[in-house]
Order: sequence, then structure tokens, then C-alpha cells
Amino acid sequence: MPQDSSRQDLLKEHSWMQEAMDAANTGLWVIMIDTREGRCSMLANAPMLRLLGLDAHPSPEECFTFWRSRVDKSCDDDVNEVVEQFLADTQMHEVRYPYHHPHWGTIFVRCGGRRISPDGDSLVRITGYHQDVSEIQAIHQSLRESLSRLSLACRLGRLGVFELRYSEGSLELTGNDIFCGQLDLPEDLSAEERVDAVEERLVPEDRPVWRALCRREDWTEGRQEHTEVRVRHPRLGLHWLKLAYEVMGSGEHCRIAGYTDDVTEHRLHERVLREAKEEAEAANAAKSIFLANMSHEIRTPMNGIMGMAYLALNTDLTPQQRDYIEKIHTTCVSLLDISNDLLDFSKIEADHMELENLPFQPAQEIEAVLTLLQAKAQVKKLRLETRIDPDIPPMLSGDALRLRQILLNLGSNAVKFSNRGTVRISLDLLCRTVDTVRLRCSVSDEGIGMSPEEQARIFKPFSQADTSITRRFGGTGLGLALCSRLAALMGGSIAVESEEGKGSVFYVELPFRVADGETSVADADGGPEDLRCIKGLRVLVAEDGDINREIMEALLDGMGASCIPAVNGREALDIWRARHADIDLILMDVQMPVMDGYTATGEIRASGLPGAAEIPIIAMTAYAMRGDAERSLAAGMDGHLTKPVDVNELTRMLTIHARRRPGEL
Repeated sequence: MPQDSSRQDLLKEHSWMQEAMDAANTGLWVIMIDTREGRCSMLANAPMLRLLGLDAHPSPEECFTFWRSRVDKSCDDDVNEVVEQFLADTQMHEVRYPYHHPHWGTIFVRCGGRRISPDGDSLVRITGYHQDVSEIQAIHQSLRESLSRLSLACRLGRLGVFELRYSEGSLELTGNDIFCGQLDLPEDLSAEERVDAVEERLVPEDRPVWRALCRREDWTEGRQEHTEVRVRHPRLGLHWLKLAYEVMGSGEHCRIAGYTDDVTEHRLHERVLREAKEEAEAANAAKSIFLANMSHEIRTPMNGIMGMAYLALNTDLTPQQRDYIEKIHTTCVSLLDISNDLLDFSKIEADHMELENLPFQPAQEIEAVLTLLQAKAQVKKLRLETRIDPDIPPMLSGDALRLRQILLNLGSNAVKFSNRGTVRISLDLLCRTVDTVRLRCSVSDEGIGMSPEEQARIFKPFSQADTSITRRFGGTGLGLALCSRLAALMGGSIAVESEEGKGSVFYVELPFRVADGETSVADADGGPEDLRCIKGLRVLVAEDGDINREIMEALLDGMGASCIPAVNGREALDIWRARHADIDLILMDVQMPVMDGYTATGEIRASGLPGAAEIPIIAMTAYAMRGDAERSLAAGMDGHLTKPVDVNELTRMLTIHARRRPGEL
């Protein structure tokens, strides 16, 4: 499960940090919120456990629960508000609250942190620190009662303490030894000289912060501020100081009292987390490139195998030869399905999956799924039945490909795990508004069924209900996980009812928009008369693969079109320049030697020859990642075909663009 894997990665990532910081006086924590499962947990170093009042090392879940139970109830709203701030952005946020320590009584805690997980991640990770600021709270009260600066410095301990006040028209700065040490202020400096000395120690970009602090006209009683500044220390180098203060008194007695805290360690921790995030993003980018390349390497030969099998099936064959080739084609389709599932799952994981919103006929999608299941069902002597609620609008708008993918996965499983009876696919209307519907798609079988324990695992990636399932029936264990992710991505849900030995019923609820009937039918189905547009079409085919080029030539010939072949983008460009009047449409592979399809398309569009701006150019690519179609359109192409090229999709694309012959515009 990705959440569990991420949790383990996070444990490893922070283990070294916990060891290094165990001796520190500040408690460090990492809170993880699993938004899918509603689980919350906390990782804490040794000082943090002491601050919580835990003697042993509890589990992360127990640690989180213990902490929340001890926060004073009066501050629940404050704590919840800062959690909402953590979830909303990645800035540092801070909150203070009373904490009921089991050994020390009630203490005051300062909690600061920031979210480190990316937007949209289902496992939200927040890291930060806890400090026991009970003494600081007491010191603030003491300041209000005019206790001396020396008493205040003693109480604060490691924190630097300072005070700004005007005396006889001059601004004076006093501070304890820690404050002076943090800013390298010599002992022989006067109170007036220290004001300018502090500004000189700050980096130039942070000096305006100190100047603003010293403007008396901005001193309003009760005003509290905190910020961070960078100090160039002669011995310590560049380090960060947190500067917090309060304006006390009014009139001649108005002054600023505050403290400084060296937060360099926290800043270093932030940098480590930021670098880790950048490394993770780089790894994810590398993964996307790898997937794109693997898609290309698998789909290119697959296009050749499936294309040749399709052509062979349209020749005179003996029954045995036809049986062999049909099995080759069926096996290729199965392999392509597995490749597509893996690629789609990776896209969803990387948030790279984009949904289409096109008109479609739900009845046609059900019929298409039934056709694909028919052969395997006949071998096992299973009955296939469909039922469509008559109240469902005939035309809907949405991602029909993903609907078909979900139903085909569920239907294939139903056939795979059944040896008798009926596999039934039903489509019911759950609710409807003026322009939207919510459908429930159900796929039932009378197969082996599942126990409740098995049902709890089946939607997890790379899982089967039982390990013996893989040995008996095969499969990657990815299909149902992909169905679940796709349903969620489409705004729906998936559920299952099953009983061992009696079969299963899978329910998928999905929302769609109601499409305009006349326009949608025209868009969804071009009609037989459009096929006449292809006859006589002169098509320039730029494809570097000999087998794939041969397949395209044969397919075009079978449609009544003629093919002008080119082996790379440069040759396609030369042919266009020499014979542009003889070319009606261009099929352009995007990945070719000498000159790629994108460059060739740009050169054709910029050639200035008659028809250069209007000639339909359709991209062909074995890549199937997010942005490929958009890149083709951005390069000046008019359409996009993914290999292995589907004959029906090729026909549809040709009929759409055949009317756009340059000479007819």
C-alpha cells in the first residue's frame, strides 16, 4: 500500500535526525495524517517524549493520542486552527497552549512547525518542535509587574533577553550575556552604541527589520511581534536568531522587552527537509521519464505485432493458421492491457492522469465491453447478459475510455473467476438533475467468491485475494486497485459484495454530464458515409520503423487511400517541398532519427508553400504520458494517435480531417 510505504520511508528518513537531536533541549516531532484512512500518528525524539511525559517509546499512533489527550481543552480551538494552517500551506506556524504533564503538572508549551508533504498528498506530513515555555510565560508576567532585567535573564536561561527604551531622547539597548554573545556585542559598548552595533551585525537584507523595531512612533502598548533575522558572527559565522518582543507601558515609560533564540538548528533542519523534498521530486521526474521510455519501447514492437496480425487476418488463411494468428493477436491485446494498467496506475500515483470530457453513448460502451469478453466467455461456456436502465439518457459526456476500462477490468475478472453460470453487467440511474446523472454500474458473477478478509485486500495495489489466485489464474493484482483509483479520480466510488463459493457483485458509482443529443451523436459517430472521404486520399506517412511503415501502407491501401512513405522527418520535409500539391494529409511519427516529427511539422508549417498552414498533420507516438497530446498540438499538429494504432481510431481520425484537404479550403 503506497501510504504504508511512504510511512516506512519517512521513518528511515528521520531516524538519523532523531539520533542527532536526542541530546537537544528542544523536542522534535513529525505528525502524519493519513487523509484516506483517517489515521494520525506522531514520531518524537527523546526530549519530546520527556516533554509529553512518556517514559517508554510508544507506537506513533499511541504517541499522537497521548499528546492530544493532554492538551488543555480550552485550547482545542487554537490547536485545531494551527493544524488547519499546516494543511493550508507550507509556512512555519506556531501556537502556545497549556499541557497537563503527568509528572510536572500543567506546563506551557510552544509548538512550531510546517507541512513538508506536497499539495494533494494523501499522507500529510508536518514536522516541528516543542518547547516548554512555562518559564517564559512566568517571565512575561514578571515583566508586567516591573521585575528587573537580571531576574528575567535568570529565568529565561538559554534565551537572550533585551530591552529597548528611550532615555533623555536617546535610544538605549540593554541585554543579558546570552543576547550580547549571540550578536557579539563587546562589553565596553554603551547602551546607545549597542543599537547601531546590532544593525551592523545583521545581514543587509534584514537590517530594515531592526530599524522598524527601533521606531518609537510604532510602539503601541501590548503589541507583540516575532520574526527571524540573520546574524554574521565573527566566530559562529552566519546563524539565525528568532526575535520576539512586546511593547510595554506607555508615554515616557514605554519600552520594548523581548528575547532572542538561536534557531540555526531549526533552519538547518528545514534545509535538510527541503533538499529531501527536491530529491524526491527529481526522483519522481526520473520515474516519469523512465515510464515514457518504457512505454515507447513496449508499444513500438507491439504496434508491429498487432498490425501484422490484423493484416494477416484479412488474408486467405487455413483454419489452423487463422486460429494461430487470432491467438497471437489476443495475447498481444492482453499484454497491452497489462502495460496500460501499469502505466495508468503510475500516472495516477504521480498525479499525471487527465480525464477526457467527450460525448459518448453508454449503450455502445456496454456493448463494446461485451464484445471483448465474448471470446473468453464462450470458451468457459458462460452466459453474458447486460441490462441498461431505460431512464438513462442516450448521450452522456465524460471519459468513456475510463468507464470502459473499469467495466472491462471487472468483467474480465468475473469471467476469469467463474466456471459456470452468468456474468451480468448492469447500468442503473441513481439520480439525475437537469444536466448531470449519477450511474451505478454493477458486474456480477457466480464464481469462486471471496471471504470478508479477502475483500479487505483486493483494492490494494499488486494484491490478490489469496496468493494461490496468482498461481491458478494469473494476473498482476493491479486491476481492481486501478478501478478503485479511476473511480475516485472520476468523482465516484467502488464497492463489493461477495460470498465464498457463490460469486461476487462489484458496484461502481460514477457521475456524468448529460450531453446534447444532436451534436453529441454527430461527434460520437461519424456515420458510414464519412468512409468515402478516405478513398483517394493521398497520405504522406513519416515513420522510421520499416514494419510499422509497411503496416500503415497496407491499412491505408485497404481503405482506398494511397501512401507516400518517408523514413524520417527530413525526408518528409523534402517530399512536402517537392510534392506538396499531391499531399492531402500527413501521418507523422514524432520520434525519428535525423529530424523528429515535431521539428518537421514546424518546418512544414513555416515553409510558406500553398496549403502549409492548412494541411492536416496527425501525430503518431509510442509515448503515452501526460502532456504528449498537448505537445503534439503545440507543435502545430491537428491530432494524436497512440501506438499500437487502433484501426477504428485511425479511421475516425482520417474521416475527421479528410475534408480539410488544402485544395478544398
